[in-house]
Amino acid sequence: MCRNGGSSVEPPPSVRDERDSTVSDLSTLYQRNEVFAATFDKGYLPITPNLTTVILTCIDARVVPAHFAGLEVGDAHTMRTVGGRVTSRTALEISMLWMLASMQAAKPSMELVIIHHTECGMTRFANPEVAARVTERFGSNYVVDTYAITDLAESLATDVARLRESELIPRELRVSGHIYDVKTGQLTKKIETARIG
Repeated sequence: MCRNGGSSVEPPPSVRDERDSTVSDLSTLYQRNEVFAATFDKGYLPITPNLTTVILTCIDARVVPAHFAGLEVGDAHTMRTVGGRVTSRTALEISMLWMLASMQAAKPSMELVIIHHTECGMTRFANPEVAARVTERFGSNYVVDTYAITDLAESLATDVARLRESELIPRELRVSGHIYDVKTGQLTKKIETARIG
């Protein structure tokens, strides 16, 4: 429940796991938002972020850029996909962000920071038995081929290669690859920053 000044106490994981699956946590989100909005003073911020970085990372609840990278409201665009993987849709959205940036500056400066993380759920998709089930569920190999992770360094390299192969991505875009350790909170660079073109 609300952690900031509220009287309710959030149940421990063992209790939450036993709750009725139909119970919604939406009220919790609104309680927390009331605390946030009560002192919010960033309404003056422009659409253009403070930093030139665009962060692409996983949807995993343990992987929160605002925490591990110390981001404040208005600092950076953040994109999240399953596994933090680059897909055709991701490439389209990056291209859209570049277009928005080009409306603000003749020569946009943008670095895509791709962050994969340890203990990612997509490593399970690399398991042959799980991969077979996923392929049967979706009717093709697309999901496994696109999202499965066997090695984090390799998955980062693959995603950078996907960007280079995409006709939508501007050649001036800079990209780098990183791994976030969910156990230590440490971010480690694996691919140095370089232009796509």
